[in-house]
Amino acid sequence: MSADLQLRVHAVPAGEVVALLDLMREHRLRGEYEHGPAVALALGQVYRVRDAALGLCEEVAARLEEDAPNAVFELWQDPHWSADGHYHAYVPKWGHFEAGCDAEGVPHIGVHELIQRLSSRSDVQLGDWMAGEGVGFLGIAVLAVVDEYRAQHRQSSSS
Repeated sequence: MSADLQLRVHAVPAGEVVALLDLMREHRLRGEYEHGPAVALALGQVYRVRDAALGLCEEVAARLEEDAPNAVFELWQDPHWSADGHYHAYVPKWGHFEAGCDAEGVPHIGVHELIQRLSSRSDVQLGDWMAGEGVGFLGIAVLAVVDEYRAQHRQSSSS
């Protein structure tokens, strides 16, 4: 079974670009109009490999964090049949966030999972949970940084 795998790099230090490009070539991630391996990195661009083996997303996310630990990125694998896609985002200062997603890489948390988390902590007020465990579970800090980069990329591409 397979589904498209997509990567968007928002920031990467110059010293980690070669390792990142090597990983992209290894997994055949390329830009929409590229016919061969990526030779340069365009920040904010989506790189894709069609029909990647399901589960490859986890392997690539781990390697990205290992090979380019100071990069800010989003990586997702599209949904397959009735199963959610899988989304990873990484921001060095805030860490890793993982969730289900749609084919556009928009992460979502299932209501059932959220209810389980909240009901398992009946001793904690909702506001306290949101300021503590909820920040990581919902990816608030990581997604805020990713959203800032997306806005910058949109602004620079429209200029």
